Amino acid sequence: MAKEEPRSISRDLKELQRKLCLLIEFFQNNPKVMAFTKSPVGQYLDRHPFLALALLVFIVTSAVPVGFFLLLVILTTLVALVGVIILEDH
Repeated sequence: MAKEEPRSISRDLKELQRKLCLLIEFFQNNPKVMAFTKSPVGQYLDRHPFLALALLVFIVTSAVPVGFFLLLVILTTLVALVGVIILEDH
C-alpha cells in the first residue's frame, strides 16, 4: 500500500525549484560571472565539466585544513604575545 504524497510537498518542491532557478539566473546575469565565463579559463572549464567539478571539490575540501592552520597561527601568535607581555611585566 503506497501512500499518496500530500499536495503541499509537491507545492513546496515547485517553490524550491522556482527559487533555485532564480538563484541560477542571478549568478548567470552577474557581470563578474559573465566576465569569468568569457575568459579563456572559464571557457576551458565550461568545455571540461569534470575538471571544473574536481577543482571545486579540491578547493572546498582544502579550505578546512587551511582555515585550521591559519587559526592555529593566529592563536599561537596571540598566546606568544600575551606571554611576552606577562614576562616583561615582572
